[in-house]
Amino acid sequence: MKVKNQLSPTKNKADVQFPVNLVFTVTVNGKILYVSNHCNDILGYTSDLLIGSAIRNIIHKDDRFMLESNLFNKQDRSTCALRIMKANNEFVWFEANVEPIYTSSSSEYEEVLLKMRVLLESSSSQVKDAYRDNNQLSSVIPEVDLLQNRLIDIPILIDEAPFPIIICKLGKIVYMNKEVVSLLNIQNPAGEIGHTIYSFIDEEFHTVVEKRIEQLRNGFRLGTIEQKWKRQNNEEIIVEVKEVPIHIKDEIFEYLVLHDISSRKSFHDIIHRSRERYQRIVQNSIDTIAVIYQNNWVFINDSGVKMFGANSYTEMLGRNIYTFLHPENHEQVRSFIEIVNSEKKEVNFSKQSWYTLQGNQVYTELIGIPTTYFGEAAVQVIIRDISDRIKAEELMIKSEKLSIAGQLAAGIAHEIRNPLTAIKGFLQLFNDEFHGKQNYFDIIFSELNRIELILSELLLLAKPSETKFKSKDIRTILRDVVTLLETQANLQNIQINIEFANDESIITCDENQIKQVFINLIKNSIDAMENGGSIFIRTMVTEDSIYILFIDEGCGIPKSILDRIGEPFYTTKEKGTGLGLMVSYNIIENHRGEIKVDSKENEGTTFEIKLPRVNEKVQ
Repeated sequence: MKVKNQLSPTKNKADVQFPVNLVFTVTVNGKILYVSNHCNDILGYTSDLLIGSAIRNIIHKDDRFMLESNLFNKQDRSTCALRIMKANNEFVWFEANVEPIYTSSSSEYEEVLLKMRVLLESSSSQVKDAYRDNNQLSSVIPEVDLLQNRLIDIPILIDEAPFPIIICKLGKIVYMNKEVVSLLNIQNPAGEIGHTIYSFIDEEFHTVVEKRIEQLRNGFRLGTIEQKWKRQNNEEIIVEVKEVPIHIKDEIFEYLVLHDISSRKSFHDIIHRSRERYQRIVQNSIDTIAVIYQNNWVFINDSGVKMFGANSYTEMLGRNIYTFLHPENHEQVRSFIEIVNSEKKEVNFSKQSWYTLQGNQVYTELIGIPTTYFGEAAVQVIIRDISDRIKAEELMIKSEKLSIAGQLAAGIAHEIRNPLTAIKGFLQLFNDEFHGKQNYFDIIFSELNRIELILSELLLLAKPSETKFKSKDIRTILRDVVTLLETQANLQNIQINIEFANDESIITCDENQIKQVFINLIKNSIDAMENGGSIFIRTMVTEDSIYILFIDEGCGIPKSILDRIGEPFYTTKEKGTGLGLMVSYNIIENHRGEIKVDSKENEGTTFEIKLPRVNEKVQ
């Protein structure tokens, strides 16, 4: 008898195409892109729930390696059996046909098509005990026939094959080659002939094996399946099983080829755990970690999503990086990416700024590392948000300015006050000589007083006066200040309107310092309204704080200089010193309060002061 007649595969039915129940489109990285309409009926998932998620999340943990191996398979088509978890946490066995999807411009593929048909549901109630019963299986084929067929006319080529081969009929062992004996650690090979193959297979796979035997009998060629087997000493191993139907003496037998993947599976699990740890590190990093490919974001971690103000990473993926980058940094970043790609080395790049989706500016520094994206050059970047550091540096610079201003103020005040005292003293002695020119005397004396006032403000920088904190009603302080300045306001056709909250408005403060702040703000409002107008002073009270608003209808403050309000010697007034607001900011800060300013050109300015409230009555 010729070999080809002894082990000839079944004809005709071998190429029968099984019906497709479910279709997935998946990237080679395992992200689901498309799910067919029957998914909800078969698995209980809606397509919206699955699209964008990782397919491994619904694959049985023992079958993930099987699927991932086929996703990266360079063959045009491969088939495997695997279990997919339904929405109710039960599993369904599928026969999956894996086909790569090629683009017209590349020989590489980035997506695969999974055509799947339901094999069976792996509910324990479906296990047929009779099918696994050795006694009943023994009655299917007479023992004598099995023994007579043992190795009869089996080619030595198969017996000496360097991979394990088993031939069965309806799950009953007819033949095992030497590699199977070695793989399964079988002590008495002849004693296993005629016994069921299920004794070597883990029980959780019995049902699917029965179903596959049935399909083999019907002439189907089945895909590879990953199974747990047990050696004769009960040691567990993981094997890939490839089965085809063959004819021996006009009877259909199951031809099994085994491949021990225990070591590979163990190594894969180690690699996978390592990859998961790396992914957790990346996702939980406080810095933004992203991948740029062809100037687009193709990956970004949770910190990056948060930094750019996005709701999810899908809002960022595929978007051009230059839509977020400040225009001044475009050319620098282009050069940076070119260097990383061309020189294949890590490059540091500081500093640049980005815009969030809400339009807020973020200052960063970044590191670029060469990487690949589907085999093509890409750049992995680590972006650190240094906005807080920039603000801290600005505060340090401002603090240094204040220190220098204090030193200058002390020297200036000392040098000017002595001659100023002499001038004022002698001027008063000459007062009687100014008959008929009293107005000149008054002007000179007024300007000298103004110089003294400026010197007092300067000395506040060098040596702040001793503060005396007492509980005061903010409404009383405001009425005193308004009374003081109301006459000056009326002369310039300005009306001061006060609207006080009825709630108790007690703060702990140095009354003179708080008055100085209010005077500065009201005088600034008066100076800003050359053509008259109204000033509104309002108070609002919360459980913990008191808010005082100063609203004018003046010329406003340009947005470009709004952030510099409060800096020493910075002023928009022609004769201003730039010290009034700076001193006011310092006083409010010393009172554990805050000042906010909002202004629109030609519409007016609003200063909001927040001070801590004292919930007690004035003693």
